Amino acid sequence: MTYLSERFNQQDFKNMEPGYNYGFWSEPDSGKTTMIVKHLVPLAEKENKKILFLYPRSAIGEQIKQRFVSDAIEYQTYQSFETLINEEVIIPHYDYIVCDEAHYFVEDASFNVDTELSFDFINNEKNSIKILLTGTSEPLQYVEFKKPVIAMTSVDYSNHNVEVVFLTRSTKMIENEIRKELEKGKQTLVFSSSATAAYEMSRNFLDHNPFFISSKGNQSFKSKNDEDVRELVIKEEKTERSVGFMTAAMNTGINFNEDVKNVVILGSPSSVDIRQSVARVRKGESNRKVRLYIQVPFGQAIRTKVESMKKDLDFLELGIHEWQKQYGKKKVPSFVWHQTDKNNPDLAHIKVNNMKLAKLKADISDFATMSCDTVGTYKRMVEKYYPSTAIHWLKSSSENIDEFLEENEGKFLVKQEQEAIKEMFKKAGITSKSGTTGPKIIRDYLYQKNNYALELTLKSIAGKKQQVWQFNKI
Repeated sequence: MTYLSERFNQQDFKNMEPGYNYGFWSEPDSGKTTMIVKHLVPLAEKENKKILFLYPRSAIGEQIKQRFVSDAIEYQTYQSFETLINEEVIIPHYDYIVCDEAHYFVEDASFNVDTELSFDFINNEKNSIKILLTGTSEPLQYVEFKKPVIAMTSVDYSNHNVEVVFLTRSTKMIENEIRKELEKGKQTLVFSSSATAAYEMSRNFLDHNPFFISSKGNQSFKSKNDEDVRELVIKEEKTERSVGFMTAAMNTGINFNEDVKNVVILGSPSSVDIRQSVARVRKGESNRKVRLYIQVPFGQAIRTKVESMKKDLDFLELGIHEWQKQYGKKKVPSFVWHQTDKNNPDLAHIKVNNMKLAKLKADISDFATMSCDTVGTYKRMVEKYYPSTAIHWLKSSSENIDEFLEENEGKFLVKQEQEAIKEMFKKAGITSKSGTTGPKIIRDYLYQKNNYALELTLKSIAGKKQQVWQFNKI
């Protein structure tokens, strides 16, 4: 593999023109930051020019500062930069603006409405050279750059550190696999889109001294964060713990340079979530490999998600009045907000947050093809981004039941089918104390899961009255 610092030099940066955007789309461990440090910074020092280096998580900047200091470069988080813009502070001129993890503008828009501020500032900047660094540039195709992005490199998907991939729907199966790996002494990192899910799972591994880290801005879990581990990750790129549970606050830009053997991703991860989480584990000199576990969502969950996103997207065609007529007067799409009129505080104007809109379009692109075959879609995703990697499907006995319920929701099931259903539940261990399975046992199981109800009714079939079963979603 040839590192970016070997492919590009000072002259390449010297040839760049102000106002233009230059995209370095490159996989983890390809040396994007090292390229800036080795070539752009010395050039700026020599020519008395200034660089603004923006990054999405404070820990990223802390890690970079640990490695290197120069009067030519100023570090800021995107969020602190957005605060300055919001407060209308005069921003000094920078000859170069480096946007690390540039997918931030779109990906973080789902929970940070101000990503549009930093993007608009950079997009409108005519006198600076804009350099975009990311290994996941796909979300950026849904934003409108005033000048096209000049792609300097493209991602080499064959350069990755994934040894084998396991797909499963079962949280229990994932927990069992984590436990097996920990018993072998193999370090594991778990990423989840939900702080609640990450924290609750961490409580099941107290015998392994787990750490938990969520965003510093998440007040609900502020007291539960292991800040000593966060600081250790920032300073030394390690945790010194066998297992850790984290939210998206740690799946962008942070490096773990220790002997991590397993990466687990929970929820309904997008392709960006998957690649960014894996990218946190650096190959190191030993060229370490990781085992990747991905939780695959059910098709119904994805269908519901996509329907909601498409409904929001209808706004672009219908406009606010027609959209609210159709979907409710008190509702607005996820990317729409009301801006108070500066001259009349009793008035508000409808505004579109273009980064949130881009995130919606990126998610639809990711999830729309999944609804009919989530397993197949995740397999294809893995095959594309981690080629020549073995993929295994981990299936639990109860998973057959979940698939059956999803496929047969609302259908009338007759006696022969009922007997097959009883046998399926029985094989999954859902029985009475005497080992039998009937409607009551099945109802009790569904009640505990709180997702489906079993209804028994009499229907006339072929001229004869008989009892039919029907599974309906709660």
